[in-house]
Amino acid sequence: MKNKSTKAEKPFIKTREKSDGGIEVEIQKNPGDTKTGKFFAILIAVLTLAVPVAGLIYLLVTFL
Repeated sequence: MKNKSTKAEKPFIKTREKSDGGIEVEIQKNPGDTKTGKFFAILIAVLTLAVPVAGLIYLLVTFL
């Protein structure tokens, strides 16, 4: 069996106050490791391919 050690998980987003009173937001995890990050990566990849293909099909249908 694997040894299950309890690691303290870092929060995904960490906020910090600057010396001038502004707020700084720092992302702690790689977005590719989260479900939301994977969803948006796949969504961007699909839209990058699907939108131009759909536009070309539309143009071909309207000109014929």
